[in-house]
Amino acid sequence: TRGKIRGVEVVISRSGYTGEDGFEITLWRVPLSEAERAVEVYKAILEAGEEFGIAECGLGARDTLRLEAGLVLYGNDIDEETTPLEAKLDWVVKFEKGEFVGREALLKQAEEGVKRIRVGIKMIDRGIPRPHYELYVGEEKIGTITSGTYSPLLKVGIAMGYVKPQYSEPKTQVEVVIRGRRAKAEIVDWPFYDPTIYGRKRVKK
Repeated sequence: TRGKIRGVEVVISRSGYTGEDGFEITLWRVPLSEAERAVEVYKAILEAGEEFGIAECGLGARDTLRLEAGLVLYGNDIDEETTPLEAKLDWVVKFEKGEFVGREALLKQAEEGVKRIRVGIKMIDRGIPRPHYELYVGEEKIGTITSGTYSPLLKVGIAMGYVKPQYSEPKTQVEVVIRGRRAKAEIVDWPFYDPTIYGRKRVKK
C-alpha cells in the first residue's frame, strides 16, 4: 500500500523479519541526497504510537526474534553455496512453472537427496550455541551451527544449523562443542515457540 507520512511518500507492506505480525515502511522516490527524511518518518511513527506503548528495539532483539521464528539470515544460514532444498526453503521453488537457472541441478538433488539439511537446535544443558560451533553424535561430527543465541522467551540457548539428514529428526539428541566442552542439545522444529501463543499466527484474544 502506498501512502504518505509527514508528506513523505512511503510503501507500507505487511511483511517483516521477526515472526510477528507487523509492517515494513519503505520510503518511495526519495533520493539519497534526502536520506534524512527517513528520520522524519521514524519520529512521526514514534509520536503516533506513543499512546499505544510503542517502543524501540535494536538489531540484537530483531535477530533473536527471527531466530526464534526459524527465519534464515543471509551470510549465516544461507549463501550462494546453499540450495533451497538444503535450507528447507523448497516452498519457494516451483518446478512446475518451467525453466529457471539451477532447475536441473535442484531436480537432481531432489532425486538423489541432500547431504546436509537445516534444522533447529535447542539446548538441554546450559550454554549458548554460537555460529561455527560443531555438532556431534558420539564421535561422529554431524554438522555445524550457523546462528545461535539465548532465547529470552524460552530461557534457553537456541540455534539453527546444518546436519546430516539421518540426524535431522526432531528429538534427536546431539552434542554442541562449546568452548572445548560438550553440551547436550536436541533437534527441534521451528518456530521454537508455541505458534498458538506467540508469533504472527497466534490466536487473537
